[in-house]
Amino acid sequence: MLDEWRPATPPRRRPLVEQVIASLRELIATECLRTGDKLPSETKLSERLGVGRSTLREAVQVLVHTGVLEARQGSGTYVGRPSERDELAERLAAARAPEVFEVRTALEVLVAQVAPLRRTDEHVAALREALGECRAHAEAGDVVAFIAADSRFHRITVEAADNSVLVEIYDVLRRSLEPALSVLVGVVELRQANDRHEVLLDAIESGDPAAAVAATRTHLADTIALFGGTVTPPPA
Repeated sequence: MLDEWRPATPPRRRPLVEQVIASLRELIATECLRTGDKLPSETKLSERLGVGRSTLREAVQVLVHTGVLEARQGSGTYVGRPSERDELAERLAAARAPEVFEVRTALEVLVAQVAPLRRTDEHVAALREALGECRAHAEAGDVVAFIAADSRFHRITVEAADNSVLVEIYDVLRRSLEPALSVLVGVVELRQANDRHEVLLDAIESGDPAAAVAATRTHLADTIALFGGTVTPPPA
């Protein structure tokens, strides 16, 4: 629910306004907001982000200036006009899943190389929480809820790489693959994915890039198999 949204990781590491901007973009992406949709009130956003109103207003102004948001006096803040990023998402949605997954594979291997070296304790805690949600949804056989939690797990992993460009690319790629995954996966695959997640998380927590890459390649091979094995992961 939009009113219950909270960022995957609280604004802490990067300059505060920059992180709030990233969190607002995350809100738009994870809640699938479209042009003209209204954001929660300033009070609610400040509470959920854990920042002051002045910081939030500065971040909103940056996004208004770039056209991501639109401020309507006396009414509130709304999602702005479609951007080039939205147009890319539409093109990816029309692409074949294996093509999109090939790009995502390269991205996740890169993330696995750097996330263990840049992650914070907050990232690890958030990953543990997301993995717990994944396990609960897998045991309940709730594929839709699992995919949402799985998306959160992977997004936090990307955030741990501390590269805003990677986060932007991941958001677009992940959304284009989720519909296909919801059809292909079953309870067995969900439990197996959670085991792979556990190994990846342990590698990130221990600061071991080689183990993280190995875990990522194994997990990707499992997922690729769901698409009929039509994608070859990047060479080691």
